[in-house]
Amino acid sequence: MKTFGLLAALAVLAASSSQAQVNGVTAELLLDQNQFISCEDVPLNVRVLNRSGQEITLGTDNDWIAVTITGENNAPCAKLGNMPVRGEFSLQSGEMGTRTLNPAPYFDFQQPGRYRVSARIRLAQWQQEIGCKPVYFNVGSGVALPNLANLQIGLPPAPGAANGAPEVRRYSLLKVSYVKEIKLYFRLTDSAGKILRVFPLTRMTSFTDPEAQIDRYNNLHVLSQNGARSFAYCVLNPEGQWVTRQTYMYSDTRPILRLDTEGKIFVANGARRISADDFPPPAPESARQ
Repeated sequence: MKTFGLLAALAVLAASSSQAQVNGVTAELLLDQNQFISCEDVPLNVRVLNRSGQEITLGTDNDWIAVTITGENNAPCAKLGNMPVRGEFSLQSGEMGTRTLNPAPYFDFQQPGRYRVSARIRLAQWQQEIGCKPVYFNVGSGVALPNLANLQIGLPPAPGAANGAPEVRRYSLLKVSYVKEIKLYFRLTDSAGKILRVFPLTRMTSFTDPEAQIDRYNNLHVLSQNGARSFAYCVLNPEGQWVTRQTYMYSDTRPILRLDTEGKIFVANGARRISADDFPPPAPESARQ
């Protein structure tokens, strides 16, 4: 038992020594996923654990953290702007805190490839720095689905504005194949082809393609099979914002999109299943009874 305890202690020490640490303060970078597509947000979590025996304060200026991203052959990614990082927070001894940053709009890593993210955190009160262990991610490219790319819509004029030519935007649905799964992505672009929003909608199966329709308000309705018997129903508006997210199950019949006599699009057949990730959030069970 004593030998086991000694080995466990040595293992803990070895693990601790591999982390960036200054005066009992450790810091690390974390990514929830390591695969993205061009222009997708990259949530970078900065986790700080304070075991210094005293309070520390971070985020008082724009220099408390310096993030560096390099691509193939360790070539630095060009900066496109200054990433907003300021936001003061304090940690008592024994506390851990996490700040989430999004470097995607501020660094040029849109080309497919493998990228490395590193960071240095400045502890101003001690005039010291912590160098975080780097994390890695890959940027890939999606394949536009046939007949579901560059679906053109126009934006209505702002209240009080003259009825000139409408601003044009385009919806696209992309198929992105990862090692363990296939994902369906939504992309919104303007008339010049600039990407305004891009993010995953749901998983995809390899044997079915999604169906999509645009309603009278220019919202995009998508129904995609994401499991053996489950379907994701998604509605996005011309700003690239969620309107609806629901789950439907294959019952005696397969769920399909339909248009009613009033011009509204809905899911026919199948059976809806209330899910925790529904949008808008599902009402409490007591309210549904």
